[in-house]
Amino acid sequence: MDAHKIDAHSAPETHQLIADAGVAKAKLPWIDLIIKAFLGGAFIALGGLFDLVVAGGSPGLRESNPALATLIAAFTFPIGFVLILLTNVELVTSNFFTMTYSTLMRKTTLYDLARNWIVCYIFNIAGALFFAGILTWWSDTLSSDAQSSYAVTGAEGRVNVNWGYNFTRGIGCNWLVGLALFLSTSGRDNTSKIYGIWIPIWAFVALGYQHSIANYLLVPIGMFYGTNFGVGKFIWASCIPVTLGNIVGGAFFCGFVFWLLYGREPSMSNEAGQQLGGDKRAHRDATGERKSNSDDTLSGNRMRNTYGRNDDAV
Repeated sequence: MDAHKIDAHSAPETHQLIADAGVAKAKLPWIDLIIKAFLGGAFIALGGLFDLVVAGGSPGLRESNPALATLIAAFTFPIGFVLILLTNVELVTSNFFTMTYSTLMRKTTLYDLARNWIVCYIFNIAGALFFAGILTWWSDTLSSDAQSSYAVTGAEGRVNVNWGYNFTRGIGCNWLVGLALFLSTSGRDNTSKIYGIWIPIWAFVALGYQHSIANYLLVPIGMFYGTNFGVGKFIWASCIPVTLGNIVGGAFFCGFVFWLLYGREPSMSNEAGQQLGGDKRAHRDATGERKSNSDDTLSGNRMRNTYGRNDDAV
């Protein structure tokens, strides 16, 4: 099997794919964008509920070995991100990276960015709240006292904290979400993409960082069971700082920083991609001589055809 069929895309190639994904997102019809965003919010809520069921249903393990309990529960959370990738729906937090990068590359406009962010944020919230109310609360998924009390404790822990803590936790979360987007986009097959998503998302959940859309399941479900705060404090102390932190983590630490590295000058990405692609595919014949430049050119053309496709991004 040829090496280019099993190797991951290089960093410049991956960023070209991310920029192309931003263009595709900008071209989505309104109804498609709305439906995809709703599903994206529901899928993230699914991962959050899975985490709650596992962690909440293990009170003994949480008491005897809280680190292990956190590690195991956090491992379940990335399923939502995987579903988003494989079904090609929309998640605003990953779009903080994608649309920033494609806009800085001048492939999309500020209008495209604002349209995507606003619509995705609103309907991600709608999907997460639907999942919280219909598929969690009304379905009595957290049926044991241990699970429901854990949901309350977790919600209070996300809201009754310093505003700045939630802001920085939002930054850490979406920096890792952006890296998950990068790794999954660099993969050439679904197994590689799943691994690329799973590890960074697992890390941010285990570290206690906060995801603005997931919080629309994790906090409201605790409020349903009875927390010591109301909607106003949830919005001020959680929604606003975590969302702003997610924007900084995705748009600045991923979108802007990677643009500086690979997109600031068009030739920068192209030259790096050709160099990396040539290095990976260069090989010598039986006499030890490198193949001719014409062979390298054909190989480069195949490489460009490979990453010129608009692969799905998270």
